[in-house]
Amino acid sequence: MYKSMTTNLMVTDVDKSLSFYRDILHFNVINSVKAENGAGLQFAILERDGLMLMLQEKSNLTAEYPVLATEMLHPSVTLFIMVDDFEATYNKLKENCEVVSEIHTTFYGSKEFAVAAVDGYVLTFAEHTG
Repeated sequence: MYKSMTTNLMVTDVDKSLSFYRDILHFNVINSVKAENGAGLQFAILERDGLMLMLQEKSNLTAEYPVLATEMLHPSVTLFIMVDDFEATYNKLKENCEVVSEIHTTFYGSKEFAVAAVDGYVLTFAEHTG
């Protein structure tokens, strides 16, 4: 039986990514690990409203999983986040983020918009309209 699943994003700079998720999206830092050289973080676990997210520095993650090694980060996932306060979320985020997809209604009946996060990840925020 599966109990949960948490996304672990490969990032170039955990501290920079942490600033985005903490300061703009209001995630709380649950745990973090300093880099071996003492300069910043190499890993962090974040939480907001029961949603969990992990951020792991590229060289640290690829040391653990060499199969993930690439020259540059090329995000291949998006984060899909259902919200209760859709309009307020949009109005707040458009002031602090690059909106990469304006508000629209999808073919599956969801109202959505998307913003760019650090390292090119796309975060889609949605509410069901029907």
